[in-house]
Amino acid sequence: MEPAKWIDLVVSSSFGVVCVLLLKRFIQRRTLLELYFSLSALFISIPYLLDLFQVDVVINLFQWGKLISVTIYISGLLVLIRESKPIFARFPVYLTALPFVSFFFFPLIIDSIVIKDLINAIYQGGALAVTVLVFTLNQARKRRRRYYIIGLSSIGISYLGYWLIFNRTAPELIWISEILLTVGILFMTYRFIKSEEFNN
Repeated sequence: MEPAKWIDLVVSSSFGVVCVLLLKRFIQRRTLLELYFSLSALFISIPYLLDLFQVDVVINLFQWGKLISVTIYISGLLVLIRESKPIFARFPVYLTALPFVSFFFFPLIIDSIVIKDLINAIYQGGALAVTVLVFTLNQARKRRRRYYIIGLSSIGISYLGYWLIFNRTAPELIWISEILLTVGILFMTYRFIKSEEFNN
């Protein structure tokens, strides 16, 4: 098997496992948080899975998968922010779907490499920054924070490595960012599920 196919297998399997675990939590608890996060994992795993089996599609699934995944993830962060507030201060739940409006603009930017990369970098960087802030505030006084630290550090290094180095000067090494992202997501998901079980 080619090295690229091994990366496809690792990423699609890892995000597939994350999707199944979070979907199982959603079925048990019926909360938007798990639904958004599981859908985000699903949409990032689909392009890698189809590439693994060499399925030809008309559109660029990697570009669309990343944009859709990060948009849904941002909606999940909005749910997390909403649930961290007292009940009287919470904004309406339908506002968590506000990022979906950007789906209408994707066809206009998907063919422009510069704009597409800029939007992707801003979305991913914003999602990462908000994740760091939310999880730092929520986990500041809790034990076993090392899983979040390892996860967020891996994701942060993956983001910086991709946009500052690999995407520009060494595209053949993008797999390093993909592996780091996978490791970070697995650590974050494990700790997230454990903390949710503890809170129940």
